[in-house]
Amino acid sequence: MSIDFRRARPYSVVAVDRQFREALAPYFALGTSSAANGGTTGFQPLPVNVWETVEGYEATFLAPGLDAQSIYVTFHHDTLTIEAELCSNMPEGATVVWQEYGPAKFRRSLRLGTAVDLARVEAQSVNGVLTLRMPKAEHAKPRHIQVQAGAGEAASSAARTGG
Repeated sequence: MSIDFRRARPYSVVAVDRQFREALAPYFALGTSSAANGGTTGFQPLPVNVWETVEGYEATFLAPGLDAQSIYVTFHHDTLTIEAELCSNMPEGATVVWQEYGPAKFRRSLRLGTAVDLARVEAQSVNGVLTLRMPKAEHAKPRHIQVQAGAGEAASSAARTGG
């Protein structure tokens, strides 16, 4: 005898998973429950990956269904904020048969911790992925400082080496 799990489960796995995540979100450091990321403001967060190199930062946001005109990118000091709106247009005279998403607003704020050269920031949206390349400001990049020997140190160094 086999069990059909689809019939044995009164709720879909997706719905239970969503309820579980929403119930426990305040206890996890996912960054989705703070007001800065839209947790209690009616905004949804955009999933993001961020990489840092010596030259700058690169961030990719999952943004399916968002067109480039609906995405608003801003910087304030060292904080990047992405805001967007997804519109769901139903054809005239149609009735909803099944709807798993509707109009939604998104917001995500990230504090980078280093100044960015705003004149060289690039943003591109391709196939539902928003990519930002953010070069660090010149004054924020690490610099190598050459240490110079003082006059007294040069004489003692010559005496030690016999020169």
